[in-house]
Amino acid sequence: MIQYLIQVVAFQLLFLLAYDLFLKKETFFNWNRVYLICSSFISFVIPFIKIESIQNAVPQEYIILLPEIVLTPGKAVEVIAPSWNWYLIIGITVSSILFMYKIVQLIQLKLKGIITHRGSYKIIEIPNSTLAFSIFNYVFIGNDINEEKLQDVLSHELVHIREKHSIDLLYFELLRILCWFNPLVYIYQKRISELHEYIADAAVVKNKNKSDYYEKLLAEVFQTQHFSFTNQFFKHSLIKKRIIMLTKQKSRQILKLKYLILVPVLILSLIHISEPTR
Repeated sequence: MIQYLIQVVAFQLLFLLAYDLFLKKETFFNWNRVYLICSSFISFVIPFIKIESIQNAVPQEYIILLPEIVLTPGKAVEVIAPSWNWYLIIGITVSSILFMYKIVQLIQLKLKGIITHRGSYKIIEIPNSTLAFSIFNYVFIGNDINEEKLQDVLSHELVHIREKHSIDLLYFELLRILCWFNPLVYIYQKRISELHEYIADAAVVKNKNKSDYYEKLLAEVFQTQHFSFTNQFFKHSLIKKRIIMLTKQKSRQILKLKYLILVPVLILSLIHISEPTR
């Protein structure tokens, strides 16, 4: 079990390094979204794949044999390995409790608000607040948000709803619960959250003036309430990155060839795990 988890972490590290080095700065946002989701999932599958031709490539006579060790029965000492399963279960339990706490906070916030039905989505107006975020078909909007900015905020959040970004975030939230010990899962969720904002911004500015839009992002400082599985409009740590991407020239189509980096990464991974134990 421990060996399997180590392999998963190693493959995720490899995929994330490839993403940060070759793909992160490109404007192929939807392609990057697919890459992050698929690579995080594939990391759990690769350790189960064994290529028989590679396993048989090393002749048996070259396998190193360790010298035989004989233990005297009277002096044998039984070593009890620590039960990692208990550590995993305890960690998963604590992570699940924290997740449920976030859900309760979200429900309490919903109960405070005024719900307005708008066709396929619902707006929850939060009194005395400048919050702005969405989850599934709910848009939480603070009634203190300036009317001039309200339409841009709403348009942005509707892109998240239309593109079903909440499913991505909940997928990584589930991974955070099951793999609470793996810091790379948190990095994955951060990367996908950034991409969601870039995708929404790109969709909104198609019919707007870019400079006007990002000037509004810098116009005021808004309060935030962190829910890792929601798409937040006014997230201070992302504002600068969003403006950089808004002003960035679109990547040339030929640069999509960078995604072929995934091929050698997969091949090397499969070769590594298919090597026989020596």
